[in-house]
Amino acid sequence: MTAASDPALPASLPAAHVLIAQLQQKLQEATWRVQQLEKQLYGPKSDQGPAESRLSKEQILLGLFPAVEPPATNAVVLPAASSPPQPKRPARHPQIKVLETVTERIEPAEKVCPHCGKTKCEIGCEKSERFEYVPAKVIRHQILRPKLACPCGQGQVAIAPLPPTPIEKGQPGPGLLAHVLGSKFEDHLPLYRQQKQLARLGVYFPRQTLGDWVAKGAEWLQPIVRLMKAELLAGDYLQVDETPVKVMDPDVPGRCATGYLWVAGRPGGDVIFEFHPGRGKEFAEKLLGHFQGYLQRDGYGVYGALAKERPALIPCGCLAHARRKFTDALESSPELARGLVEEIRKLYVIEAHARQQGMTPEQRHQLRQELAPPIWQGLHQQLQTLGPQLLPQSPLGKAIRYTLAEWTALQTYLVDGRLEIDNNLTENAIRPSAVGKRNWLFIGHPEAGWRSAVIYSLLISCRRRGLDAWAYLKDVFTRLPAASTTELPDFLPARWKAPAAPVA
Repeated sequence: MTAASDPALPASLPAAHVLIAQLQQKLQEATWRVQQLEKQLYGPKSDQGPAESRLSKEQILLGLFPAVEPPATNAVVLPAASSPPQPKRPARHPQIKVLETVTERIEPAEKVCPHCGKTKCEIGCEKSERFEYVPAKVIRHQILRPKLACPCGQGQVAIAPLPPTPIEKGQPGPGLLAHVLGSKFEDHLPLYRQQKQLARLGVYFPRQTLGDWVAKGAEWLQPIVRLMKAELLAGDYLQVDETPVKVMDPDVPGRCATGYLWVAGRPGGDVIFEFHPGRGKEFAEKLLGHFQGYLQRDGYGVYGALAKERPALIPCGCLAHARRKFTDALESSPELARGLVEEIRKLYVIEAHARQQGMTPEQRHQLRQELAPPIWQGLHQQLQTLGPQLLPQSPLGKAIRYTLAEWTALQTYLVDGRLEIDNNLTENAIRPSAVGKRNWLFIGHPEAGWRSAVIYSLLISCRRRGLDAWAYLKDVFTRLPAASTTELPDFLPARWKAPAAPVA
């Protein structure tokens, strides 16, 4: 068969040119996709461009802040306004706790002077420290309850009631239950590994038993998370995101189904997780409830559809998502993309400056209004100029199209100093669950999804507030079984206070 008779081939030279152009575009798109996959597998984790092509923060700040002109000879120099005391930034590394100290004294072998024969006296002491590891232990906690009766035989037998326990007639105490939950969801240890660890400590619990403990612990914690969600939705600023997780669904034999952990939080506040079997609009509505105010999210279309139906939702974009798309385009369009990435970096330098200075939301809002609008205007002009010159499906073309579609939402943070420039805090909250998925691989049953969400909510909220998660869970499991409904707010991470150490 000749080429002219083949319906898949063009019959004329102009048509052949059109086909070649289409094939070249498809080849470019396939090459770009391969590059992105290779970058995800083997590339650096940071999404910043080459260091040699970037300006330093000091250079950017000098360009942003106007030069200070010397005052005229007859001008009146006003004293600088007294600024409020700057809040102390939290330490990057946690302080070492007060540890049990074991002192070992090593006496020198020579105690008698070889010249005069007198005993040497101590004139000082050299001290050095090192840390030693003592393996953990599991103790058997026995409770003895004497029965008292009168010799006359008429009175009733008196016996003290058992103290409340998180698992009625169960084996774990509050500390062991907190350890199992923390090890699985904070340290990402699957239950079968915990089973081996506990066996090395001298006790054996079947993996199914450990799973039952996790389920019962989540039941106790669920009312606390519900109260946390109610307080979050009562505010006017919320950050949301979602991440997929594999689920062993008995209705889907032979393979894992896909569920989603939805997360909502507020900067400096608590964060909650919810498990849903999908990523559709109905699940976003369950997460948000009747929330009204600023909703910071990525460009996922479900949130945009909700905002159209509910005017009380004010979309707030995530500049980190847009920046990531431009950094992905550095390989295919280095000259064009590098300048755009540098402009976005200037906006982040403003945020870093405000954070380093410990500015209040009002001060940060004022700084943004002074420095950010010109950068946004210049960036907008560049995107509108470059957009028509690029292939729509190229990495840079996609980045420009995404950014222009989100343009209004991306600048919402300029309205209020409380708002963040991106959604990175919520992504950081999701990261522990992503690490856990690499260890426990999947959720064992759809019904277990909500348990993971409840436990993650409290552990991540404790981490945000610098609380010891094990101490928090142990105290909750100790006091919550005997607590009333009115005492429930005392168990919120925002209000929880560690119990005082017993006096020796």
